[in-house]
Amino acid sequence: FLKKFSGLQKRRKIIETMEKVMLKNSFEGKLREMTKKVLDGGEITKNEAMFVLKFPSEYLELLFECATQIREKFRGNKIDFCAIINAKSGLCPEDCKFCAQSTKWKTQIKRYPLISVEEAVQKAKEAYNMGATKFGIVTSGRGPTDKEVEIICEMVREIRKNVPGIAPDATLGELTEKQAIKLKDAGVDHSNHNIETSPRFFSKICTTHTYEDRIRTINILKHVGIGVCCGCIFGMGETYEDRVEIAFELKKIDPKIIPINFLNPRLGTPLENQKIISADEAAKCIAMMRFVNPKKQIKVAGGREVVFGDKQDWVIKAGADDLMVGNYLTTPGQDYRKDWQLALSLGLELPEHIKVISSAKNQAQASS
Repeated sequence: FLKKFSGLQKRRKIIETMEKVMLKNSFEGKLREMTKKVLDGGEITKNEAMFVLKFPSEYLELLFECATQIREKFRGNKIDFCAIINAKSGLCPEDCKFCAQSTKWKTQIKRYPLISVEEAVQKAKEAYNMGATKFGIVTSGRGPTDKEVEIICEMVREIRKNVPGIAPDATLGELTEKQAIKLKDAGVDHSNHNIETSPRFFSKICTTHTYEDRIRTINILKHVGIGVCCGCIFGMGETYEDRVEIAFELKKIDPKIIPINFLNPRLGTPLENQKIISADEAAKCIAMMRFVNPKKQIKVAGGREVVFGDKQDWVIKAGADDLMVGNYLTTPGQDYRKDWQLALSLGLELPEHIKVISSAKNQAQASS
């Protein structure tokens, strides 16, 4: 009896192993077929995007391999870095449930009006030394006043003059066409205005303005010739269907850069108890975005350190080619040198000016 039982167990294990192999082959076959389609210039469907989101975590390395192929084909083997400054903090009348800067929520953040031109220039210099090629001036609020726009234009001009190796960008909320033209004339390269989430889920996240309001500003930026940086936040309670819709909405918007953020719940906000998205789920979100928008610069920003922890390499392997370095608006980032080391460890080419900075630092250390 024991021999028969042992034999049955062995046969069962063999069958289970064969079934697993067949299942993996099935997933691999479909994924490679989708990858070839994208590499050949084709587009995946919403059902195929959902397939990426639901791809088994035990085969994540296979997903990374395919996402990397797409990134390398359309974006090369370079990585870009950007940095931001919270130029005006808190004091925002909007009710975005994820945001610690809203006056609707009781959060422990610093609140202050627009910083000086001199401070903005100094922060831009620091960003350049962290390897950033872009520097975002970010202000809280639904939109800036005309006076604030004038000051920000002066910041941009001074950064252009004093930090020539970095491109000043602006993230200011809703803009009028007149304000956007002034920013363009001052030298703003890009402006970030995220859709945040899907059209369906937007009203669950914000009620003081609409999804259409955000699209209006994006269209103004495009009209005046400012490069659009437009992305989202994953992990706010949206469905997988919402995530697919986000990727396809961004495809339709056609921004220059797609920033992906992951919710890092802030104490005092309505989403303070929202469970943080897992690293493998977040990686699939990045990979799905790369499959849907293969030619776009995909930046991973807020929440990266909290979500991925010691798996920061997954961010690049999943398809990103741009990282935000330094601190975020109200939360700290990791040491920028770790991001340099991460990129080098994956064989990526760093921004050219980092070599100059590193060489100067090494010479200074040697002489001391």
